[in-house]
Amino acid sequence: MRRLVIVVLFALLAYAVVANDLKPFYGNPHSHTSYSDGTGTPEEAYEFGSKVPGLDFLAVTDHGYYFVQTLTDGRDKLAATIEAAQKATTGSFLAFAGFEWTATGTGHINVYGTQDWTDRVQSDLWQLYDWIIERKAVGQFNHPITMFGDNFKQFQYVPQADLYVNLIEVGNGNWWQNETISQEMFQAYQLALMKGWHLGATLGQDNHKPNWGGANDSRAVVYATGLTEEEILKAFSERRVYASEDKNILLSFSTDGGFMGDILHDLDEINLKVSIEDETGDDLEFVEIYSRRGLLAHFDVNDSLFEIELRLNIETGYEYFFVYAKARDGEEVVSSPIWVQRNNPVHLYNPAVFPSNVKPGEEVTLSFQISNTSSQEASTTLELRNLHGVIIEESYSLAAYESREVTLPHTVGSGDGRIDFYLDSMPYSSVSLKLREATSLNVLFDRSHVNYAVDRREKLSTMLQKFGHKYSTVERLLKTGELDNINVLIIPLPGSGGSFERLKMLMPAQATIIADFVKKGGTLIITGTGETIDQDIIDTYNKLLADLGLPVAFGGLQSGEIVSVEGISFDGISTLEGEAGEYPAGEGTVIIYPGDPLTDDVIEMNEKLVWRLF
Repeated sequence: MRRLVIVVLFALLAYAVVANDLKPFYGNPHSHTSYSDGTGTPEEAYEFGSKVPGLDFLAVTDHGYYFVQTLTDGRDKLAATIEAAQKATTGSFLAFAGFEWTATGTGHINVYGTQDWTDRVQSDLWQLYDWIIERKAVGQFNHPITMFGDNFKQFQYVPQADLYVNLIEVGNGNWWQNETISQEMFQAYQLALMKGWHLGATLGQDNHKPNWGGANDSRAVVYATGLTEEEILKAFSERRVYASEDKNILLSFSTDGGFMGDILHDLDEINLKVSIEDETGDDLEFVEIYSRRGLLAHFDVNDSLFEIELRLNIETGYEYFFVYAKARDGEEVVSSPIWVQRNNPVHLYNPAVFPSNVKPGEEVTLSFQISNTSSQEASTTLELRNLHGVIIEESYSLAAYESREVTLPHTVGSGDGRIDFYLDSMPYSSVSLKLREATSLNVLFDRSHVNYAVDRREKLSTMLQKFGHKYSTVERLLKTGELDNINVLIIPLPGSGGSFERLKMLMPAQATIIADFVKKGGTLIITGTGETIDQDIIDTYNKLLADLGLPVAFGGLQSGEIVSVEGISFDGISTLEGEAGEYPAGEGTVIIYPGDPLTDDVIEMNEKLVWRLF
């Protein structure tokens, strides 16, 4: 069990923990001019930024795909921006240049520290990573929200690129309010960290209007040894940065042997030291500490100064911690993490299990990503352990910077409520399974054929889960093998909605999968409909019944009202040729009802029927 010890500190830590004379500099690393889709020139941007109170640095990062067109005097736009930055830099204000790579569907990335540029025409995401690696540049994931794409292929981890893509925006915006840190970006930050990326939290105003750095009080705060481009970019690459909606707040996050952004190795214990100070009267509301597992600690605050120390045991081979704070005026601040990981360069990320609601004897798929973060070949031994011991053992040899997605099949046993992942006997993570009784049922409800009353099945779901069964739905056409673990398949006849009548038909391939399911021992329940549908659609279901040898067929709508027949209440009813009831078919059973007894409107009237069926 994780041990957490809290010590309240009485001395201000903000300066005491900052080693090597690091100083905080407040600035804006993301802005645009008319060299792309903004306004004004870089000269005007830097001149404006130099006069914004408390703004120590400004980066102009125009979109690279605009650079194909040179300036009227023939100069390259990035080269001209660099020249303007050099002229605008003073001892108290740093101007520097970068560019923004943008790709519709993928996302946007700022690149700093290069003399040349690339764009989405010349490079896709993977080629951009290679381009950044070749130049040893600094990269930043910009505004990671789905509006701009799939968030860099869902932050698919690339170990060598992780050495140079060092930053991620958790806040972005140039409106006058300071509401720039968003929940979606904060969650993307956590996802990227979970995937293995080592990223510092930044905030960019992303100015497209002539308000460069002065649009609001939001800042990226960088701890550096001095205010030069070399020192700021070095601080970027070391992730010594935090994102703040307050232009005055001072946050320090450190350990006994490291500072915000550091990667520490082979520690059994760590002291996390947090100090946050704002102007008197600008009080904090709460401070939180996050780890790889999520929220670790929450502290209510009613002061402009917060100081605390936490001692933690390190229990896994890959861990990180960062700080989130919110002031009473709603302004937020997010720190970069401190990482603690084993010295072996092979690490494991993103363990998962599917499905997670199972019973003994069923097969699940265990998945994870394993990565070699070094420039040399490296090996490791994986162990998956459950309550009783090792259940899977595999050895892996990975090439330099290789990252591999692994899936392993596993037949669930009684001790698999939790499965732990180990590398070289070092615990990394775990997944949990909901283990049900072996006699419980897997019930699948068909939604793929515009089935009748598909959105009125909440009570059915609740009842089945209360009984200890698993209820799930299928939203698309069935695939071969998909019914292997299913005990009961429920198919209401289609309803009258939908845009394409053909989608309501039970196609031959689907009918074959369902017939095989029944013949191998499954239970199929087909219910009538309370709405009018074409007979040629109904006949595709009747063909399945005929192929199974059943002397029964559905006809058209008989009633759309609630109808009681022999003690069963039906929410709408179809005409039926032959008798309703249970029919053997192969080793399985087919149950036919003329109407639907399982919708929210009638299921509570049919409690005895539900108990008998399930």
